[in-house]
Formats: sequence, C-alpha cells, structure tokens
Amino acid sequence: MNNYKTFGSKTIDIVIEMGLGACIAEWESLARELGKDHGVLVYERAGINHSDKSDKERTPTNIAEELMNLLDGIPHDEKIVIIGHSQGGLYACEFCGIYPEIVKGLILLDPLSVEDNRFKKELTAKELKKSGADKSNNFILLETLVKLGLKGLVKKVMSQAPPFYYASFSEEKKEDILNSLVNLTHLHTCRDEYRLAHDEEVLRNMVSKDDYPDIPCILVTHSSEEAIKENMEFGRNSRPFAVRIEQLWQEIMKVYLGYSGRAIWIRAKKSTHYIHLTEPEIVIECVNNIMQI
Repeated sequence: MNNYKTFGSKTIDIVIEMGLGACIAEWESLARELGKDHGVLVYERAGINHSDKSDKERTPTNIAEELMNLLDGIPHDEKIVIIGHSQGGLYACEFCGIYPEIVKGLILLDPLSVEDNRFKKELTAKELKKSGADKSNNFILLETLVKLGLKGLVKKVMSQAPPFYYASFSEEKKEDILNSLVNLTHLHTCRDEYRLAHDEEVLRNMVSKDDYPDIPCILVTHSSEEAIKENMEFGRNSRPFAVRIEQLWQEIMKVYLGYSGRAIWIRAKKSTHYIHLTEPEIVIECVNNIMQI
C-alpha cells in the first residue's frame, strides 16, 4: 500500500511525482499552498519511506502503472496535471505517455530524461566521478553505513545535505526524511529505481518521443550560473569543467521539448536542482498556466 497525502478540499487535479528517495515531508509546504485552489496528491512510491514494497521491478512503466492503480481508488478530476521532479520527471513522462486521456498537462522540474546515460558515454570515469552526475554508489554507501550500525552518523551528515541545504523543515518532517535515509528497504528501493532508470533496455520499452501524445508540457530547468557555482564549490571543480557539465545537463533535459508540439521551456533564475523549495512560485505559476488552457 502506498503512503500518500491529499491537500485541499477539491477532488484531485494535481499529482506530484517526487524525485529519487524523496518523502512527502519535502513537498508538503508547496502542496499545502497549491491546495488553496486545487486538490493535490503527494505519494511515496512503493518501497519508499512509509510505503510497502512492490513485487514488481522498479521500472518507469511499472511505477506509472502503480500510480494509475493508486488514482483508481482516489476521487480525481477527469483531467489532471502531473508535476514530476528530477527522477520523478521520468516517471511522470511515462505516466502521461501511457494514460494521455486523463492528463491535462505535464510540468517537469529539472527532470531526469532517457538520455541521462550521455554522462557515462561522454565523460571519462574520472570525469564522471568529479561531475557528481552519477548517483549509483550513493545509496550503496548509505546502506553499508547503516548495516555497520552508523545510523547516527548518516543522519548527522545527511542533515547538512539536500533537501536540508535548500529549506528548513519542522523537527517532525526533518526526522521523517532522515529516518528514510537509514531505512534499508528505502535505500535498496532507491538503488533499484536509479539502476532501472538508466537501463537501456528498460528505456527502450518506454513510450517513445515519436509516439508521445501532444499534451501541454512545461519544462523548468535550473539556473546554469547557480549550478556552475555549486559544482565548483561542492565538487571542487574548475569553472571550465563545471560549465561543460552544466551544458551537457541542460541538453539532456531539453530532450523533452521534442516530445510535444505544445512544450515550452522556462529557466529558473536563482535555483539549482530543488526548484520547488527555492522558487515554489514558479511551480504555482506553471500550474495556473496549464489550468487556463
């Protein structure tokens, strides 16, 4: 069973597909704001935080189908807006491709795309490690530390990392997010999700760009200058290298502009990856724009 929350008094007309390993607590503030005028569903995918595991592989297609199964049991409008952040963008895109008849529009915030493997293909192993683009070992490291009984260390370190670096949460919400990061089922699920989101065969079985429905789509990508600064600061990289990584990242995300003839691109002015935390007004504006179509 999926753990989920709804916000607002209306039937659901907005669904939020969160990023890799994200918990409801990360999105609750924005969901409440959107809930003033809409019905909002935020849910944790199978195996994530408080949701039960699924016996299905963590492929984008299976995840999209599981979201549809969840929606079948929740009152919702005939047409809904899907917001997908980061890896959740890949899942939101697949959902819209499979179920276009119930989609009013798609909002993608710094989304993972089917071309994310370009990082591995176009960078050397050393460059890939320096870039910070490869998340494959992150959850293995966390699993190892938890198994060694170092949950306290994990929580201490991760409390200084995203999303905490970008926003303040109540103690209850902070603890909920940190507890997920010492939950072995959660960590293992994240690892599986990431692996299958980069599996070439799995990606080929998704709805292709050529077969994609012509639905309204707003792509929001981060500020390049802010991302370059962050890469230089935390990755300790040179500016030319950070610029190169940033250019590739933007190219990879812009593949979504070719999915629909009704796709538009917006650049965040002061955000890096966590646009919904640092510039939530952009998300609200995107929702309003699609609702008026």
